[in-house]
Order: sequence, then C-alpha cells, then structure tokens
Amino acid sequence: MTASREFFRISTPHLTLRQEPTVLSKILETLSRGDVIDKYEVNEKGDWVKTKFNNKEGWLYRRCMKQTEPPWLTVARNELGVQEYPGAANNPRVVEYLHATTNISEALRSKDETPWCSAFVNWCVDQVGITGTKSALARSWQGWGERITEPYVGCIVVFQREVVFGHVAFYIEETETHIKVLGGNQQNPQTGIFEVSEKSYPKVDFLEYRAPKQK
Repeated sequence: MTASREFFRISTPHLTLRQEPTVLSKILETLSRGDVIDKYEVNEKGDWVKTKFNNKEGWLYRRCMKQTEPPWLTVARNELGVQEYPGAANNPRVVEYLHATTNISEALRSKDETPWCSAFVNWCVDQVGITGTKSALARSWQGWGERITEPYVGCIVVFQREVVFGHVAFYIEETETHIKVLGGNQQNPQTGIFEVSEKSYPKVDFLEYRAPKQK
C-alpha cells in the first residue's frame, strides 16, 4: 500500500471539529492549541481537512493548523543524546525503553547493553497512545501496522542485519545509497557508545517501511 501521510498541529487556542466542511455544520468536538491530527482527506476546495479525534470523525478548518511531523517523531527527537552508561551502570532511561517490551526477561530489560532499538520505537509510539509490537526484536515491526511503499518523515524503517537480525528506527531522509533514520541503540562512530541519534544505513540492508494504520 502506498501512503502519503500528513500531520497538522492546531495553531489557534481552540478549533472545532465539525460534521461537514462548513462553519454551519454541527460541532462534534473542540481541539486545543498544540493538538496534532492525522489528515485523512481534504475537501474539494482544499480548505478543510478530515480527521478523527476522540473517536469522532469530522472536519477542521485548514487555515487554523500548521503542517507538522508525526507526534511520535517529536517524542523521539526529544530523546536525542540518550546513551548507554559505560561499565556496569545502567542508564534508567534506556531501561525505561526496554520495559516497553514484554518478550524478554526482567533481567534483560534491566540492562542497558541489551539491544534496544525496537524497545525505543515501542516506547516512542506508546507515548502518543499507539500500541507497538511490544517486542524487542527489530523484525517484529514487519508484521505491524501497514506496509507502505513511499516513506514519509517519521515512518518506521526496518533493516536487516545478517540473516535473522535487524534494526528499526524512524525515517528522516535518504540519498541514492543510504537512508537516514532517527533511532535508539545506534553506535556513535567516535565514542563507540550506543545512543539515540540520527544515522545513515545502506539501502542494501533495507527491508520495508511500516506505518500505523489510520483509524
């Protein structure tokens, strides 16, 4: 499936979600400044955006919103620089990421040297109310959400490592040969420490793009 997703942030103190794309239509819900919505479609004139908020599907006036990135990517950006602690100490933030998974033991979830790229992605989507895979396995994301053929900033990228292992992170941009992602458990080439960072990976290791299903 090809998906072109756009997200908008409310830029006025309040914005009403209406049943139809007109100010005369019934009000279904009121959104506040800073709320982020996922665009479903636009009306013919392009001045109203259809979305779903609090399980109510309706229309928002386009001029009262600004295009933004997916909310889970904003969460991920705020974690840039978080890294494993050298030696026997464990960074409690990385341990928190690991506790977003359920398929590994408590002992493994309590050590920041446990591979945590999938845990990080799980934690980020959890923060905005989206259920991830709950798995510490990077390739578990291949069966999650929906597969898309055209990436957008913030969609999930799955890479392969060797035959059965993988890496998972959020899409940022790409060149002819590499895909830049924002992810956790990415090794800093200068320090050798694994951290939350932006890093490029070769396209030869790319497996697929995934995205949350639109509700």
